[in-house]
Amino acid sequence: MALVGSLHDLSLPELLAIVANGEKSGVITIRSDAATAQIHVDEGRIVMASDTLRDERFGEVMLKLGKISQETLAQALATQKTSRGARRLGSILVQMGAITVQDQDAALLYQTCEALYDLCTWRVGYFQFDAQETPERSGISIQVDTLLEEVDRRAMAGERARAESIRPEPPVLRGRREITPDKMELLRLTKSFKLRTDEFTPLGDEDALAPVDRALLDQDPLAPVDQALREVEPTVDQILDVGELEPKSGEGESL
Repeated sequence: MALVGSLHDLSLPELLAIVANGEKSGVITIRSDAATAQIHVDEGRIVMASDTLRDERFGEVMLKLGKISQETLAQALATQKTSRGARRLGSILVQMGAITVQDQDAALLYQTCEALYDLCTWRVGYFQFDAQETPERSGISIQVDTLLEEVDRRAMAGERARAESIRPEPPVLRGRREITPDKMELLRLTKSFKLRTDEFTPLGDEDALAPVDRALLDQDPLAPVDQALREVEPTVDQILDVGELEPKSGEGESL
């Protein structure tokens, strides 16, 4: 009697665990609106899996691995068509001498594992496990526990990728305020003032402003500066001796 159920009630990983623990043999058929898949189990170990959604067929895998050419694949497909699908493409390529048995098993293992990883993500569909159907023999044997560990690892990696994709973007820092020419000139003068004041000797108590200067400072902050400039401003008489400007006699001399 076949075991029939829904993937909503019993997921494929749970079904595979039951079959593996019981060391059962048979064929699991999974049907959904989009595709149909089969998993061949021999004494609790998976020996083959395929689904109609897989784009990578055996011949395409051989092409990607560089084992055969496009012409060899076309010839093998023509032979398979003549046999009306009774012979598998891998066995035809082995008989043609295009690949070895080891190449065939490696490609079959890759194709089976990739199909199983996809099938374990199905959540909608119906399964049927028929223990009366004899599984096909192959050169591979996949332990279910190892397969499910890889399924869990890929699922966790997918969850992390989805979490990263929906994580909110970090706040964008506001750009620097634009420095206008007048602000740039102010910064330059401020820096120049600081550099120049470093050269000055600190004032002592005797250099304090006089009371009259304090009063001027209260009225006008720049008054002491103006007063100091007036005190040290040289007069015209101090710069030039007017007597030197008197005409002098002599040839070739003129003012």
